[in-house]
Amino acid sequence: MVDQPPPSPAEPERSSSGPRRSVRRRVKLLDIDPAYEKLKPRTLWQRAQDDFRSGGTALLISLVLHGIALVIMAIIVVQTHYPETLDPLVATWFTPPAAKPAEAAAPVVVRQPVRLPLNSTLTPTPSEKISPKPPANPSGGAQKLGLVPVLPVDIKRSLENRSLRTRQEELAKLGGSEDVERAIKAGLQWFVRQQRSDGRWELHQGYPDAAPSYVRTDTGATALALLPFLGAGQTHLEGDYQKVVASGLAWLTKNQDPETGDLHDQRQEEGRLPAFYAHSMATIALCEALALTDDESLREPAEKAVRYLLFAQHPQHGGWKYRPISKDMVGDLSVTSWALMALHSARMAGIEIDQEEYERASGFLDSVSEQGGSRYKYQPNSAAGAVTPALTAEGLLCRQWLGWPADDPRMKQGVHFLMLDRNRPEASTTGRVYSWYYTLQVLHNLGGDDWKTWNAAARQMVLKAQATSGSTKAGSDIRGSWKPEQPLSVGEEFGDKAGRLYLTSLCLLILETPFRHRPLYELAERESTKSETP
Repeated sequence: MVDQPPPSPAEPERSSSGPRRSVRRRVKLLDIDPAYEKLKPRTLWQRAQDDFRSGGTALLISLVLHGIALVIMAIIVVQTHYPETLDPLVATWFTPPAAKPAEAAAPVVVRQPVRLPLNSTLTPTPSEKISPKPPANPSGGAQKLGLVPVLPVDIKRSLENRSLRTRQEELAKLGGSEDVERAIKAGLQWFVRQQRSDGRWELHQGYPDAAPSYVRTDTGATALALLPFLGAGQTHLEGDYQKVVASGLAWLTKNQDPETGDLHDQRQEEGRLPAFYAHSMATIALCEALALTDDESLREPAEKAVRYLLFAQHPQHGGWKYRPISKDMVGDLSVTSWALMALHSARMAGIEIDQEEYERASGFLDSVSEQGGSRYKYQPNSAAGAVTPALTAEGLLCRQWLGWPADDPRMKQGVHFLMLDRNRPEASTTGRVYSWYYTLQVLHNLGGDDWKTWNAAARQMVLKAQATSGSTKAGSDIRGSWKPEQPLSVGEEFGDKAGRLYLTSLCLLILETPFRHRPLYELAERESTKSETP
């Protein structure tokens, strides 16, 4: 066989009326070795054509069958329900939302607050894998969590120290009264300058170091702003900021859902992280204002807010989450502690809460406890080692509200953990303002040297970090506020992402701790002595 090169394309023909156009003529070799056709170079397109000629029918059948299979799988995926994922510890409210489609989604209809039926037991169901360990008994044997009866402490007189005279007396006992009063006044004036004309405040804009836009909750911002005013005894009927407080409360009540009682302003986004933090904080603000002033115009919105909070509680296990919780969901301690604080604030205002609500909440606390009930984690399914100072302080404060005595061994062990050198304010390199906020309340209720020492250290760090100078102009106003950065608000709490208004509120509440509430055990002792007097 004589090798021949592939045929060359014919010479292009020349049009008589225009430019040369290419014409390729196919030349077929008749007397060629068949093996040559297999060896000569072929393009990808030629190979595909040959493959199709040899197996086209099979290929078409395969494509049709695979297409049908893909359609069936897509239908299954769309119809499958996936349970809510459990979030890791984030002591603030905030994670970025998923990208939204170009067209706005239809609003979510909020369920009507009909009381869910009570379950006869607080024992979690196996499907939720909630199996709290019994606490160790130092004297031997097993000790059952919840052995102490759930008897919420009497807190009707808890706000007595908020008058100017009594708060100065309490601060004087601890030293630094003038410094603290000056810092509180500067912080409140910063809040005055940030208030919008309609009475609300905003987390996400209006001043330096605001929170990201996805954090927006004007209800949460307004509640965070009002709480330090109320904590200092400033109400809509008394004090130096009556108009400021009055317009803030009016905005909250005006934006409350009249049917459900929901206070969260972004109700079309039910289930976002800020929702129940915001609702709980706003409920606290309404109840404190009612308790301080006996203004009956606040009673109905406060009661509606409390009813919605109770409606949102887990019907068996007693926890709260980011939206009204179903039996298939699991609560977390961070949201639950704010919800319980709101319920106890309601009791301060004379709004009674059924004992069953607190018993379910106590069952949830059991499910997130570790080391005999002396330490606490985020969710029942969190690892045993996931306890933190912030969560432990939250859990212990809730236990104090629910009736644990000061000398309970589990309370003592938990406080010992909080008082470890590595957890003290002066030892912090990453900042834990959120943790300090709860720890100070636990220690304040107990009193003693630990409380005085810890408060002095936290107070010094907070006072040192306040912006005592700088601009007061709109948009660049910082004077009297706190910047969300080290050493106060970074680390696992993500306070730096919550923004300047959030951090300023927590710092003011920390400074107000000595007089914001009467110590729980002092109140309990007073009531006990009164009942024993003939």
